[in-house]
Amino acid sequence: MDDFHEEILDDDEDPKQVLIFIVHAVSIIMLCKLCCCAPAQPVQTNLRGVEVSSSALQQQKRLCKSYLLWLNPLVPAHHFYLERLVHGLVALWTLNFFLVGWLLDAIFMPHYVRSFNALRCAPIAPYDNSRRRLLCHMPMFILAALAGLLAIVVYLPVTLHHFKVVDIDRIAAQTQVNPYELLGLSKGASSSEAKAAYRSASLQWHPDRNPGCGKECENKMSEITKAYDLIKKRQAPPPQEATWEAWMQAVVQDWKHVLEVFDTASGASG
Repeated sequence: MDDFHEEILDDDEDPKQVLIFIVHAVSIIMLCKLCCCAPAQPVQTNLRGVEVSSSALQQQKRLCKSYLLWLNPLVPAHHFYLERLVHGLVALWTLNFFLVGWLLDAIFMPHYVRSFNALRCAPIAPYDNSRRRLLCHMPMFILAALAGLLAIVVYLPVTLHHFKVVDIDRIAAQTQVNPYELLGLSKGASSSEAKAAYRSASLQWHPDRNPGCGKECENKMSEITKAYDLIKKRQAPPPQEATWEAWMQAVVQDWKHVLEVFDTASGASG
């Protein structure tokens, strides 16, 4: 009966989570629309009889500099350069809309720059003169962009696993449920606790101790064994002579698990 009530509660929570997500998404879109996309009045340029120094005018933005700042996918500096502050903050908090926004910015960048110059700058205003300084720092931007891409490649599977988007442990163990949940262990369980949980589960489901159980006990014992093997592997101390090749193999293996989940999901939806 308790399991039934828990299932009902879980079912009730899902619509609430979807509703909260929709409210947040709509709020972010409306905030961006009001602050970044609101129509602005063109700059008045009627300067007859008035002498204005060029240094007093809002400088026009350069497209090439915007693209140079765009090269770093983790930090949306191009939005801040074009004074799209809310858009830039939202992109920063959402990893540039999970890189989808970063790709779209490459297409719409000329529009961003033209809109800024048309709405906020006078036609006679000079262009931003910081391009030369930016080019001097170009190697730093390239290294930052490469470091950002490397961080995504290395840490994205772990991040997806942490937020329970992908259960890497379950896929690596080839079990039906998470190995730790199967043995009733926490992620920080010690090796002695894991061994005790494995023995307890084995005594409960071993076919020799359950005559007539047949295939069910065999399948359960197979799951328990695979779960314990994975947990032992996770708890094993790293080799003394760790190599870059072994580290890369672990990263590639995590990506295989992630892609396997998405392939399965796309196949089920198709």
